Amino acid sequence: MILNKHLEQKKILPFFVLMKVMAVLVFIFLQSNAFFSQINWIADPRIEQRIELKNNNQMLGYRVQLCFDSDKNTVDQFRSKFVSVYPKIDTYLRFEAPNFNLMVGDFRTKEEADELIQNIRGQYPLTIRHQVQINLPRID
Repeated sequence: MILNKHLEQKKILPFFVLMKVMAVLVFIFLQSNAFFSQINWIADPRIEQRIELKNNNQMLGYRVQLCFDSDKNTVDQFRSKFVSVYPKIDTYLRFEAPNFNLMVGDFRTKEEADELIQNIRGQYPLTIRHQVQINLPRID
């Protein structure tokens, strides 16, 4: 019957609208749970160590120790004397109780450190090459 066909569509239409609204609400609910969920990252601690080493601007190299003394003023005098002659070579003052140690240079090889030792021999009370972690050498 053709007349009942229009009546049946009017009865079914609210059902489909309700189903569509329910589907949208379920989708929104599932998306909101995904938004508030957390991810727990479990990784080997060696990965962090490798990343830290890669980002670190240090490497194994050599520095030359020029002097050590318990009086900081004495060490500062040697430091200023060295900087006036070699302004491009970095100096490092380290305190190891009870002395202050003056170390200079960021040399990659023994030969570079030995060359400086040959140039300054006799001008400073101590010239010893140490293998330590150095900063990457300057480019200038």
